[in-house]
Amino acid sequence: MSIERWTHNWEPYRNGYEVIPGKPFCAVRIKPTPQGYLWVNGKQYGFSATLAEAKEWAETAREIWPKRLPQ
Repeated sequence: MSIERWTHNWEPYRNGYEVIPGKPFCAVRIKPTPQGYLWVNGKQYGFSATLAEAKEWAETAREIWPKRLPQ
């Protein structure tokens, strides 16, 4: 079994963020905070040591943790 990688197009956003267009709101802060780089996907958020890791977490949250599971 192989893991398929998704392609996400990050775009600049205001106040030092980059976003993936669409819903839910998915963004990373490109300037680190004292806790690390902030990533946000809808109501989920976290911090990572590097910007690349923050983007990976945000992308994974967007693809793997949907708001509603299919029935």
